[in-house]
Amino acid sequence: MKKPENKSLLEGTSPTEADAQLRELIYSYVMNETHPERHGVIRRLYELWDERNAEHFGGLMTVPLILLDEPGQTRCYGQCSTVSGFGCSSQIQLRPSILDGTLRDLRRGTKDPEGLRRFLEDVLLHEMIHQWQQEVTGEHDTSYSGHGPAFSYKANEIGEKLGLPGVGRTCKKRDQKGGEKSPSQWPHNVRPDGYYHGAYVPSSMDKEENRHRRGVFVPIDILREYLSARQVEELCQRLKA
Repeated sequence: MKKPENKSLLEGTSPTEADAQLRELIYSYVMNETHPERHGVIRRLYELWDERNAEHFGGLMTVPLILLDEPGQTRCYGQCSTVSGFGCSSQIQLRPSILDGTLRDLRRGTKDPEGLRRFLEDVLLHEMIHQWQQEVTGEHDTSYSGHGPAFSYKANEIGEKLGLPGVGRTCKKRDQKGGEKSPSQWPHNVRPDGYYHGAYVPSSMDKEENRHRRGVFVPIDILREYLSARQVEELCQRLKA
């Protein structure tokens, strides 16, 4: 994939010195003052962020606030915000329901603890690319809800190191001409079968259950972009009737 050319490196909004110090202080508190068992998950996420920042992002990012908390958007696995709930910049929220296996796309899975942990850690990796866009490159891919050429380039760069297939240039179908997956669900949609130990059952796998009902093909993924989960479910039940 060709590297985006609309921005040069290091044009993002870097944190101020005071802001970076506060974020580092919170990181230090989490790692040194929290209970290793009760707060083991959040500690592991901070450790993983640190490892991946060095491995995939050149160590150029400042540690954000990482929270096991419900993002404002109802359907996303996680969210990277430019401003945190504490007032400093950069916050990554990850849905706690992922670890319970109750999130959409996990409800009908095996709820294997290791698989759910891997899924959560991949959400963190996905959100780290958004942090990279916000604070380092300034390439926000606004026209593509954050999943355009800049995101895909970085995802494919990391994916190549991890031995994963590439994703399309953007989240738009027209930019997935070679049958590539959408960057919106990276890296979950390109992980090999069995990686999540059966915990991840994406909604797109429901297509076969709704295909050719009375000669009608129901594009579930497309419907979910425009309708609520309840509306999609009601429509599917009517088509199955």
